[in-house]
Amino acid sequence: MKKNIDITDLRKTMGLWITGVAVVTTRDGDNNPAGMTINSLVSISLTPSLIGWCIDRGAASFDTFARCQHFSVSVLNQEQAALAQRFATRGADKFAGILERPEIRDGASRPLLIPDACAWLVCRLYRLVSLGDHLLLVGEVTDLEFTERAPLVFFRGGFRDSGNSDIAA
Repeated sequence: MKKNIDITDLRKTMGLWITGVAVVTTRDGDNNPAGMTINSLVSISLTPSLIGWCIDRGAASFDTFARCQHFSVSVLNQEQAALAQRFATRGADKFAGILERPEIRDGASRPLLIPDACAWLVCRLYRLVSLGDHLLLVGEVTDLEFTERAPLVFFRGGFRDSGNSDIAA
């Protein structure tokens, strides 16, 4: 076993762990939407209902999420790789065409949910935990919904469908 961990080796090693892909959203103090793709989603507790996800301190939306009181998670379906890529791209117009769709629950007090996702979780911030170069946001689930759609997954640095076939973003 290695004693000095190379970051590239760690990334490759963790790339063997298959994860789901989600978009997390919130609003800043001026009610502007913010969102990003994540694959760090974790179920923490059933009672109370807690989930968590991590954000890099260097992320463009770090300050917005670090100050949020609510956030929403949309678990993407296997046909939403391009959307996952858009929300993972710094500077992209992430919400173009989404906020205009009638399916999204838009408004100052309503969560921003990505249409056609597999599942949605609406959360009230429960706790922030500083962890190295990331911040863990723990949310208490206040509402949820799920479908029978197949999820998008991330494996070995790329998006894949549930059957582990490559999907072009």
